[in-house]
Amino acid sequence: LRADQQRNLYFAHSRIFGDPAWELMLEAYVATAANRCVDLSDLKGSICRPASVIARLAAILEAEGYLERCPSREMQKVDCVKLTKEAMSWCEQCLDFKRARYRQSPD
Repeated sequence: LRADQQRNLYFAHSRIFGDPAWELMLEAYVATAANRCVDLSDLKGSICRPASVIARLAAILEAEGYLERCPSREMQKVDCVKLTKEAMSWCEQCLDFKRARYRQSPD
């Protein structure tokens, strides 16, 4: 619960950061850190949500300034996303907090 509250401090509109949105952000974080974009259609299996939910969450996150679209290399589709620089920084801060909390927890 405390980690969730801390995560909410980094994201202004924390009402959208339930599990599926956070999972989408983490997938985008991994891709962005590797200088790649994540294909939204590939997320259906990794975050176990229907494509319609993923598309809706991506649109909300994009509108809030957390995601930006990347053109797909195949057929010039625009169904790939990456984190914005600001969102990347927020995710890193949030993950740093989680790492610190994990290190402090008793074994």
